[in-house]
Amino acid sequence: MQIKDIIAGLERLAPKNYAESWDNVGLLVGDGEWPVTKVMVALDATEEVIDQCVAGKVDLLITHHPMIFSKINRVTTGDLTGRKIVKLLGNKIGYYAMHTNFDVSVMGREAAARLNLANPRVLMPTVQEHFYKVVVYVPVDSVEKVRGAFQKEDAGHIGNYSGCMFGTEGVGSFQPEEGTNPYIGEVNEMTFTKEVRLETIVRPERLKATIDAMLRAHPYEEVAYDVYRLENEGNVEGIGYYGYLERDMALVELVKATKEALGIEHVWVCGSLGKKVASVAISPGSGKSVIKHALAANCDVLITGDIDHHAALDAKEAGLMIIDAGHYGTEHLFVPYVREYVEAITKKQLEVVEAKEEGPFQVL
Repeated sequence: MQIKDIIAGLERLAPKNYAESWDNVGLLVGDGEWPVTKVMVALDATEEVIDQCVAGKVDLLITHHPMIFSKINRVTTGDLTGRKIVKLLGNKIGYYAMHTNFDVSVMGREAAARLNLANPRVLMPTVQEHFYKVVVYVPVDSVEKVRGAFQKEDAGHIGNYSGCMFGTEGVGSFQPEEGTNPYIGEVNEMTFTKEVRLETIVRPERLKATIDAMLRAHPYEEVAYDVYRLENEGNVEGIGYYGYLERDMALVELVKATKEALGIEHVWVCGSLGKKVASVAISPGSGKSVIKHALAANCDVLITGDIDHHAALDAKEAGLMIIDAGHYGTEHLFVPYVREYVEAITKKQLEVVEAKEEGPFQVL
């Protein structure tokens, strides 16, 4: 197995085009052709984590936060980022980051699920899905091969349904010219053959890969196919989720539930501990920018991280209570989630381990 094979699976989970424009996601260090037998998952590519990779003979490091954000003018051991890059390359360790694209596709939804929020909806929409339809004409004996190629690239995925395709049988005609090597028919003779018009729906980020896979699977030298941009819109994705608790509870009860759901011991609270709450927004990471969205959704509480003094006071005065569970506290769920996902897509053919790391702050 190669690094690029794992990347293909990761980008089905969290497409790169879901990332914010300022973000830096994808394969940041290494070569997709490198072989991989061991993967490590971490929240951050600290030097300590990279040393764990070296000691453990890891081939690919996957993190949430990108190690490389701003422009790099040189790569030397004279600065921290350069030293980490040199260490990764010197030990032939690939490095992949999935940040705001993972936030949009997984993080908020997973956090809301841990709190058992009812009727969860996107808090701050950032992505409106659009689809393409791919139509191809296939000889009857090759339909299942082409259908399989479509499905392997996740074409035909609508909501919670996969493999959605439609086939219509008809008669195709063509005349092979000199210099061709036709799969069916003879050169310079008009050929009529039974074909199936096979059509399916494709997400934009999978369009090229889907067409390439279809062309490889199709037996014809010249493949007749069409691509249409559809007007119907797909799912709305974005940062954070909001919904309703299973029952109204005091803020202090929600604090306890939040600690249990996120597996943390401490939070900061801005609000009246005895006040009853029903509607909750949760946005892992830095949540200052989603306060206005939580207010617009009439939420009672926002669970997030990195809220400063003045933002918390303003939110409280506007009627929104805050549970600040910290940046690390709200995002460390990334590590077990991605570990389990990589194990699943590779059918446990690889060793996938979690880095030993803690958040940067300690409560004394």
